[in-house]
Amino acid sequence: MSSSDPEDAIVRVFETSRADKGAPYESDRILAYLTAPPAPKGRRVADSFEGRRRFVRFMEGLQIDLGICFTNEEWERGFGLTELVQAVEAKLERPKQQKRLAEKRVREARAALFDEPIKFGIIAACLFVIPAALGGVAVMLVLGLLWMAVVVAIAWVNTKQYRLAQSLVTRISSRFG
Repeated sequence: MSSSDPEDAIVRVFETSRADKGAPYESDRILAYLTAPPAPKGRRVADSFEGRRRFVRFMEGLQIDLGICFTNEEWERGFGLTELVQAVEAKLERPKQQKRLAEKRVREARAALFDEPIKFGIIAACLFVIPAALGGVAVMLVLGLLWMAVVVAIAWVNTKQYRLAQSLVTRISSRFG
């Protein structure tokens, strides 16, 4: 793989993930340009729901497209384009390490499929019990439905993460054998 291939892939995924497609950007602050307008300072995406959503889309897209797996520390880091290319090239040189990390993510996501909905279900139930008991049947029904929605939402998010982790292992395996 030539040194320009990772950069081309990064820019391609960046363009599909950003709000203002085709607009100029500072390569040293590439992540800040995922949102429009870009974050006014620093090298990270704007601290908003849209910014996080676009950042996650970008990072997950890079992982699947390139068959690599970023560490939690790398997810928190503000990369410039040059640094990101270097990090990706280093990962591409160690496919076995990438596969191990992706398989670890699958194990963690599989455990979270059950642990997280139960944990959040218990916490939410504790928060809703007293108001439900004091509020009568209508309040109990509304809070019961709200509790169910919280548990289902947590399960949905964890299922999505599990499927992504599985896709990543499959992609890395197909790319590097």
